[in-house]
Amino acid sequence: MSDTAAVPACHMKKEAAPKPKPCCVCLDEKKTRDECLLFNGQESGKCNEMISQYKSCMKGYGFETH
Repeated sequence: MSDTAAVPACHMKKEAAPKPKPCCVCLDEKKTRDECLLFNGQESGKCNEMISQYKSCMKGYGFETH
């Protein structure tokens, strides 16, 4: 019985969708964050909201941020 059509769908393994690469997600948030940091520097505190938005977006894709 090598025919997979004979096996009920509920007994077949579902392959998980491949996790996207971190460089391919949250592009708008990353660009905004990077531009802010470039012109203001991290020490200014002006970019904290943008950094938080980027981290939140990355967590949504399953990436851990520190």
